[in-house]
Amino acid sequence: MTTNPLPIIDPELCDGCARCVEVCPTGALDLMMDKAALRYPDRCTYCTTCEEACPTNAIALPFMVVLKKRTVEEPPE
Repeated sequence: MTTNPLPIIDPELCDGCARCVEVCPTGALDLMMDKAALRYPDRCTYCTTCEEACPTNAIALPFMVVLKKRTVEEPPE
């Protein structure tokens, strides 16, 4: 399990419009074989700008919920 989630790009939904590439503030995305791709995952800050810009909903940024284990001594929050 990764601790750094990354955008998921569905190539079946991507029409290659490049809007996500244009709006990505870190340059993490690029067109590869006429489809959007996360070319530089280390640059991705998970800002959700690409997901919002995609007209075909080809980009999903799933959020991960991390649960903290409580010790017996800790009162519930």
